[in-house]
Amino acid sequence: MKKVGLLGQLILIATLLLTGCGNGTSAQGTSQLAEPPQPVIEWSGKTAATVPSSSCWSYNSESVCKDTAAPPELIAEHKPAPLQVKPGATLTVTFAQQPTANTLKVTQWNGINEVEQAVENGNQWKAPEQPGWYLFDVRGQWTQGDAGHAFVIEVKDNIR
Repeated sequence: MKKVGLLGQLILIATLLLTGCGNGTSAQGTSQLAEPPQPVIEWSGKTAATVPSSSCWSYNSESVCKDTAAPPELIAEHKPAPLQVKPGATLTVTFAQQPTANTLKVTQWNGINEVEQAVENGNQWKAPEQPGWYLFDVRGQWTQGDAGHAFVIEVKDNIR
């Protein structure tokens, strides 16, 4: 009987070591999220409407990858209202749970061409100087996976 009891204890200890204690946090001590975090794209107190793009996310031992159309097609389908900004405005992106350091990418789409934007201060970039509509995709990586969101800005000279 003692051998069975000892074997049972060893199995329990091994199971705990392999699975962790299940306290709902990752190795970094942050809460696990069921879905990728939504970005908040902000300028001068106003926020952009975003459309989720492709992602791969793990939660509760399950992983789900969602492959969407490219951001231009997503924007054409969903038609989110553009965030109106001044030429050269500094836009900021924040998340309820920030992405892993140095993984935030902001890409401008010009037709089928992608131009990565220079991200400053970890979460800011500059709007174009020329008036017009511009399509962007913001992507990040977390311990649970990666995700992107598409959005549109309209650069206008006469914004208050």
